[in-house]
Amino acid sequence: MVKPIVIAPTVIDLLRHGEVEGRQHVARGSTDNSLSAWGWQQLMQVKATIGTVDVIGTSPLKRCRLFAESCAEPVQVFDDMRELDFGDWENKSNDEVDDLALLQQFFDDPTDFQAPHGERFEDFTQRVIQAWERWLQAGAGEHRLLMAHGCVIRVILAHLLGIPTSHIWRLSLDYASWSRVSCMQGEQPRVLFINRTTG
Repeated sequence: MVKPIVIAPTVIDLLRHGEVEGRQHVARGSTDNSLSAWGWQQLMQVKATIGTVDVIGTSPLKRCRLFAESCAEPVQVFDDMRELDFGDWENKSNDEVDDLALLQQFFDDPTDFQAPHGERFEDFTQRVIQAWERWLQAGAGEHRLLMAHGCVIRVILAHLLGIPTSHIWRLSLDYASWSRVSCMQGEQPRVLFINRTTG
């Protein structure tokens, strides 16, 4: 009797970067700040909990990439996993944004959102999902880690769960939190948990 071929799932941990240097509670998309000392420590604690992975994918921005490159595993840098570019809103708090109606749109339903001189949210969503799908097609049965940003991870989780863009803010993602996804060829992906932290 021929035994069936069992293909192991690809398990991917989606890890948001830790606290960064500079002002807190501002729109930090394309701004390339490094991790703070505490942010680095946060990620070290999570990585020790996650353990060994086969490969790490990362945003090119320093708050993700530098930590990824410090780990022992092979690193793949994905430019399309960078954070949303907030244009004129970069490094501004909510109180410093002039267009309050546009800001409210971002929180109510960012589908058609675009900050002044920033990136269209629809374009951002498309590039992130396309990069995600390409990465899934490369190999199977691995344990991977993706170092990314709050909006990037929300878009991926919403895509996997079939959540409309208007509801992505219902997904809470703390600094240095990780979410786990199991993907097996021919089956629907499974989100095993969301927003787990070591704190």
